[in-house]
Amino acid sequence: MAESNRHLTSAAGADLHARIQEQIKLRRSTGQPAHRHLTAPAGTEVGAGVNGAGAAGEGVNGGGVNGGAVAAPVPAPAPGAAGTGLGRRIGHWVLLLVVTALVVLGLRTYVIASYYIPSASMEQTLHGCPGCQPDLVLVDKLSYRFSAIGRQDVIVFKRPPLAPAEDKQLIKRVIGLPGETVSGRDGHVFVDNRMLTEPYVNPTCHGTADFAAVTVPAGRYFVMGDNRCDSFDSRMFGTIPRSAVIGRAFAVVWPVHHLRWL
Repeated sequence: MAESNRHLTSAAGADLHARIQEQIKLRRSTGQPAHRHLTAPAGTEVGAGVNGAGAAGEGVNGGGVNGGAVAAPVPAPAPGAAGTGLGRRIGHWVLLLVVTALVVLGLRTYVIASYYIPSASMEQTLHGCPGCQPDLVLVDKLSYRFSAIGRQDVIVFKRPPLAPAEDKQLIKRVIGLPGETVSGRDGHVFVDNRMLTEPYVNPTCHGTADFAAVTVPAGRYFVMGDNRCDSFDSRMFGTIPRSAVIGRAFAVVWPVHHLRWL
């Protein structure tokens, strides 16, 4: 087979050579340069060769005129390029999660937080009891940095020393402000001898039991639960300092059927 291929290649080369010579003679006879723009006669494959020959001229394996076109090599992807893209995407997601966590942490620490109602002391305004679905409230931790605590605000504060140890935070309503005198008599609460109108008090308690007058020191607050007959509050543990106040409860967000502003 190899010998046969060599004969075929030699014959093709000789035929091509003869035709080129004819073109040279023709050009000389017409006064044209003999070797200018020599082209292979039509029908002759240039650069096809046998056994991978790159020319259609003399010899085998590349001898003669090389008229074949060579395709540009396709560059291979850089090692690890796909892995680099995947790593970049993972890095972006990790960065997004970290930023989100920091934002949520910042909001909870300085702006807003949520608390479950730990007891029934704020019934019927807020629902909470052992073994039931307690209300979940949102607490604004920012506004008191720029404004004063108001009477009848519902606030969350750190547990006073005399309060039950199982409660880390308590929620009550502000009744007496610094410098005021608070007292209870005839089923009502009086502040500086003026009776308060309190539509939020649990009606099943039939008002507020009598208690001795208390003058609220500067920088402190007198707080009470709306469920006056079942609330451990300033009547027992005394006034609370401004520094213990975490924020103002402003909305009930759970369960859905209790959704409302406070």
